[in-house]
Amino acid sequence: MKLSFPLTPPVAVITASKKGGTGKTHLMLTVADMLTLNGYPYTVFQADDKRRLSAMIGSKVIDLRPNPDLIMSEPTLLRTSFTPFYTACRAVSATGKSVLLDIGADEVENASNFLNEVEIDEDLIKWKLPLIVFVLVQPDIDGIGSAVETIRRFREAVPSAHLVLVENPLGKSLLNLLPPSSVAGQVFKTQLEPLLDGVTRIVMPAIAPVFWEPFESSALRFLRVLAMDAEEGSKKLKMEVGDVKMARSAVTVYFRSMHRALSQLFQLPKGGA
Repeated sequence: MKLSFPLTPPVAVITASKKGGTGKTHLMLTVADMLTLNGYPYTVFQADDKRRLSAMIGSKVIDLRPNPDLIMSEPTLLRTSFTPFYTACRAVSATGKSVLLDIGADEVENASNFLNEVEIDEDLIKWKLPLIVFVLVQPDIDGIGSAVETIRRFREAVPSAHLVLVENPLGKSLLNLLPPSSVAGQVFKTQLEPLLDGVTRIVMPAIAPVFWEPFESSALRFLRVLAMDAEEGSKKLKMEVGDVKMARSAVTVYFRSMHRALSQLFQLPKGGA
């Protein structure tokens, strides 16, 4: 299924990486807030033991991780736990809701195996439901290697999906600027770059932890932060008003930058619901 960009929801969206701490939840929260801001409904799933997305969005997030106490006696739960995602995709034509799935580092293999086994690729084509898989990468050996494995797994499981490589440099070098003589640069050139034909690439701007962590600790979504009064934030976060303003400004810059980057993929006229 050849996708024509930008796409108007409903769509299916997956964020994935075999490495933890790459910014997957940040990105999925950004996508969710963009849909909310423009009036598009969605169903959101999470398969991650960190459960940070649940903390930010709340009860709307459906947890797909099986009960660990049952896995030993029912190992198939590692696969069948993803069935609700398939069911939500199947129902999109009736619900009009986009389907979002944030996959933790330990669940990439289980998720891609499930999608392959249920042959979701042919169903997505039949349902005319576009799937975008965001693969996050950091400019180090582990990050690049994880991106390579993640891309390979989803390309095999869902050939019609559009893959998007999201660079999260965390203040370090972009992939293209890695020294060719460095090990990371060599891994990028020999292993990752050859996989990027037809893959969209975007860069995730950094938010300094000192600016974002107070909001995250209080489970405040990006949209709440953007609209927050500085005096209100000072009381809620127990921070100085000036510090709240600086932190809110940093979040605003991040969100606007990501909105521009994602606009090449999603067309979101207001009032979509």
